[in-house]
This record gives sequence, C-alpha cells and structure tokens, in this order.
Amino acid sequence: MLAWHYPRMSFQLTTEKDVERLRQAALLLEAENRRLVARVVELTRKLMSAQGKDAEELQLRLQELERQLAQRTGELFGRSSEKRPQREQDEGNKPEPPTHGHGPRAQPTLPTLEVEHTLEEPDKQCPKCGGALAQMKGCYEEAEEVDVVERR
Repeated sequence: MLAWHYPRMSFQLTTEKDVERLRQAALLLEAENRRLVARVVELTRKLMSAQGKDAEELQLRLQELERQLAQRTGELFGRSSEKRPQREQDEGNKPEPPTHGHGPRAQPTLPTLEVEHTLEEPDKQCPKCGGALAQMKGCYEEAEEVDVVERR
C-alpha cells in the first residue's frame, strides 16, 4: 500500500479523498523526482568519466535513463491511473428507456400545397447596418405543416 510520509504530512495515497492534499503530495513527489533525476545524471557522469567512457556514450546512457523515467511517469500518472471504479462508469452509461407509442405515419394520400414565403421590402434590410439582404443560393428552410380538419 502506498503511504506518503513527509514532515507534517502523513497519509495513505490510495485511500485519501482530499483533492488538495493529493495535489500537494503530487507536487512534492514531482519535485523530489526532478531532484533525484538530476542526482542520477550527476552520478552517471562521474561514474562514466571515472571508467574512462567518452561523452557520446554518456549522452546515450542519459537518453536511455530519460526514456525510462518518461515511461514510468506515464505508467504512474497516465490516463489509466485515474479510471473510475466500474460501478461509477455503469451509472453514467445507462441505456435509454424504450419509448412507447409510434412515430409519425406516412400519409401519401394527403394533398400537398407548396407555399414560398418571401420577405416584405422593409424586412429585406439589415436591422443593424441598414444594408440590403440578399438570398443565399442553396440555403433554405423546409417545413411541413399539417392542418387537421374535423370530420362533419
């Protein structure tokens, strides 16, 4: 179990619910990781120079260490580390209840009447600047309206 012990801070990371405390712990851990990486780089340089290794070998080794660090950081703080418990995911993905009744039925025998609506002259001007409004080719609205006539 992961426990975090720091002067004046001691709690279980896996069970802590306070977001602010977890954020502080993450920031402290990140700072500590940076310090340790710098120390590893320094010690690796000293070791390789003591062994008589050249700068190119040192650079390759440092790149490998940085790659490993990035991989481990991704494992710790990647997307999968913050998955919700399964029951919380299930609550959000409930299927829609089935609808009752029926949708509109096709009415092929209804008479249709096409009506084109045009604007009156005062409405053909922009209300903001007073400029002329022009019809946009290919842009239109289409609607169907059904008038119900009661049987006699």
